[in-house]
Amino acid sequence: MVDAAAISSAGINQLQCVLPMEHIELIGRIADSPEYYSSSVGNRGTWVFPLDCEGLKTSTPWTRLRGRIQVRIPGSLSEKPFRIGGRICFSGTLRKRNYPGEESVELVVPTSKDWNPLAGHPALSPMGWIQQQRERAAKTLSNGVERHPTQLAVFKALMLGYRKAIPVEIIQQFRRTGTMHIFAISGLHVGMVGLLITVVLKTVGVPRDKWGLWLLPLLLVYVCATGMKSSALRALTMATVYFCAPLFRRKPDVPNAIAFAAILLLFIHPQEILSAGFIFSFTVVSFLVMAFAGPPGRLITKGGGWLGTVRNYVASLGITSAAAFIASIPLTALFFGSFSTVSLIGNLVVVPLTFCVVLSGWLSLLVPIASGIFNHAALVFINGLLGTVAFLSGLPGSSWNVPPPPLLAVLVWYIGWIHLFTHARTAPQRYLSVFLIALALAATTIPVLL
Repeated sequence: MVDAAAISSAGINQLQCVLPMEHIELIGRIADSPEYYSSSVGNRGTWVFPLDCEGLKTSTPWTRLRGRIQVRIPGSLSEKPFRIGGRICFSGTLRKRNYPGEESVELVVPTSKDWNPLAGHPALSPMGWIQQQRERAAKTLSNGVERHPTQLAVFKALMLGYRKAIPVEIIQQFRRTGTMHIFAISGLHVGMVGLLITVVLKTVGVPRDKWGLWLLPLLLVYVCATGMKSSALRALTMATVYFCAPLFRRKPDVPNAIAFAAILLLFIHPQEILSAGFIFSFTVVSFLVMAFAGPPGRLITKGGGWLGTVRNYVASLGITSAAAFIASIPLTALFFGSFSTVSLIGNLVVVPLTFCVVLSGWLSLLVPIASGIFNHAALVFINGLLGTVAFLSGLPGSSWNVPPPPLLAVLVWYIGWIHLFTHARTAPQRYLSVFLIALALAATTIPVLL
């Protein structure tokens, strides 16, 4: 056994300049659920999972190593030999990843024989337990629909954040229609799960001011189970601030919750201010709040029976899709150089179908004895989802590659819409808002046409 006090210390980032490193040994613990990718040839595939490093050995003595890498083991059988928290010693090549991912360094293990489990049981941790429940949930969601791999991949992505099994052509269709956001476990998913939980809390008679005591722990488990993505953590932070307000005898206030969540996240991770996800999340959420609080929100009325309920639902869906479309247009062009002409229509269909899929999935998990029934119900909605996206992406001109708009035009665009939602009460004020929006469009499109 290596004496921990006698070995030096290094971090993954410190090794970047000397990679690749061949014929090394590395010890670490499996940090997340291992995923298996079948090969199109033969009966062997590749295991992929993140590893929290502990030690590294080359021709020199052992070095204590900190950080997380990705382990890739090609030529493996599908039987699962790995568990979350398992401590293993690997032999292979440490190199930089040549494609995007959360871990910038990967260890390629030449064969399935170049690894050895170390003595001891997997480390006990809340995250390990949560990930085990995630795997069990994935098996429950598969009951009865195993013969539909594409739909099942979409189902698991929407429910649990497993996105890697979705075919590339399906991903491209969602990108062209501006509906790719449904696969990011974010405010949409956290909001749907929160809505389902609040319905249960209300049904069993839990007082509204006590909802936070039940809602937030359950949402935290859900966010952890789906990989603790930054977009989901942002949504969880906003929900925490909003639902905890009554516990401190404060009135819940959505704008304050958004502002406090942004400040808190930037205090913890200041570099997030440059993140496209951070900018997208808070911009879109802010526009949704302004839209519902402004003139568009007046379309939502009280009473009216079931007809009024249907009317309010349609109005809410339209306002949500339109506000998100308005907020995301310049950001999509700025960060990704694309513009989808069908994203507004696509979201009007995709968002309700996504909610139906998530609802069916949660019913499957909550009533496992009837999981096959609910999984088949989800299959119907997923087929509708895929059919809609395939039809819209196939329309001529559904997606355009565009140059990044001028930053000044983006600023004027947002000023115009913010003025329209919050200050435009008279005709001259509305004319000013429309003028600013038109000016931003002209500043963006005229140079392209010329």
